[in-house]
Amino acid sequence: MTTDYRILLAGVTAATLITAGCVSPTTPKSATEPWIPPNSAQKTDEVWKALQAHTNDFSHPVPLAMATDMALQNNPASSKAWHDARAAAALVKQVRGYFMPTVTATASASREKTTADPATFEQDYTKYGPGLQLNYLILNFGGGRQAAVEQALQTVYALDFGFNQAIQDVLLNVETAYYNLISAQASIETAQANVDDAKSTLDAAKESLTAGVGTDLDVLQAQAAYDQTLYGLASAEGLVNIARGSFAQTMGLPANVAVQAAAPLQEVPERLMVPDVQHLINDALNRRPDISGLRATLAAKESAVGVAGSPLWPSLYFNGSVRQDSFDTTQTAENRPMQDSDWVYSGGFSLQWTLFDGLQTVNAKRVAQEQAEAARAQLKQAELAASGDVWARYHNYETALKKHEFSTAYLKSAAAAHELAMDSYKAGLKSILDLLNAETQLAQARQQNVAARQEVFTALAQFIHATGLLEKGATQNPGTLFSTSTQKENNP
Repeated sequence: MTTDYRILLAGVTAATLITAGCVSPTTPKSATEPWIPPNSAQKTDEVWKALQAHTNDFSHPVPLAMATDMALQNNPASSKAWHDARAAAALVKQVRGYFMPTVTATASASREKTTADPATFEQDYTKYGPGLQLNYLILNFGGGRQAAVEQALQTVYALDFGFNQAIQDVLLNVETAYYNLISAQASIETAQANVDDAKSTLDAAKESLTAGVGTDLDVLQAQAAYDQTLYGLASAEGLVNIARGSFAQTMGLPANVAVQAAAPLQEVPERLMVPDVQHLINDALNRRPDISGLRATLAAKESAVGVAGSPLWPSLYFNGSVRQDSFDTTQTAENRPMQDSDWVYSGGFSLQWTLFDGLQTVNAKRVAQEQAEAARAQLKQAELAASGDVWARYHNYETALKKHEFSTAYLKSAAAAHELAMDSYKAGLKSILDLLNAETQLAQARQQNVAARQEVFTALAQFIHATGLLEKGATQNPGTLFSTSTQKENNP
């Protein structure tokens, strides 16, 4: 080994070590100290900057229709599902491309020297030139071509159904957050009404004490009840801020965006005219995008069995090639022609059949079969869960309607009882405890009525979502949602 070569080798080694040291990652120094990230790990978050750059005007309360439009435009869940579906659609084209002719451009160069007898013949030449090669799968006797395309198509269908499900999930989330915020805002009004009633009771107790018919204990009890209502008001205000942040998030906005929810336009909906629950479940299982997506996934898995097993069968190919060979030739023998250039063509058919591959194909097919059975079990589990979901959501909505009806009656009677208790206390016919009990009951009735109203709307949205019918504006006009389904069942 020469000195120059050793110097070159040492330089390459040193450069390799230096480069490797520059890109080696850092790790925590110990199990008890946090990792300190290097500057290269602190990437600029352009996504968060874009989220903060929203210029929507939220100076006015946002109605539900506007909220759902914004959610579908901005929510990353539906956007991700959309891009997944588009990627799968491109995958189908990619799979179809596997069965198109493959054309490869080639270029080659070689040098060859032939010495037969130096006295009579010696040839030294360089051969070079471009070429094209073509391979085309005409037929796979195991049906692998059709199975691969079908697998890709069913995968696209599954992701398309997933996109539809993502839209319904976004709508459910934004409606749930909307009615939560509406309820939280109403809770502030309720809490403020409780504060006003408690203040009236406290003033009445003080007046009775001044008039000589009340006691200090009455005033202290009224003061305690008043302080408790202030506590409830502070709690309600905090819940509004939390609900406002959740509502903004469902619209694809940062939680700190100051947004208010406009009061719903419709009153509490009436009972829906739905078909028999069994028919409702059957319709839902035929309509729900998540169930349809799992069925498409099962079909894709079943097609994958054919793809995995196709190498067990022979495949017929057409092969062809064309190339030009150019020569730079030097030869010593006299009177021999000089070869300049030529064209080479070839074409034909080939039958390829793998007779033994270590049982790889057989086991790959078994894996695909088991994965298909697992997908079938997953579909079965999802269909059972969906039937239970429809059943539960239907009865939840029916129950919510009854609870709202009873809570409205309870609020009316509690308000009348509180008014009578206040008049009786001022007249000296009732004690402060009677008035405070009536006041507590009225506060409870108000909060219960607010919760019951929210429960009706959210239960309706969840019920429609469970049946696969949740679209924009569905909860605003739910009366005709099941008419088509009912007609199908009554007119087979």
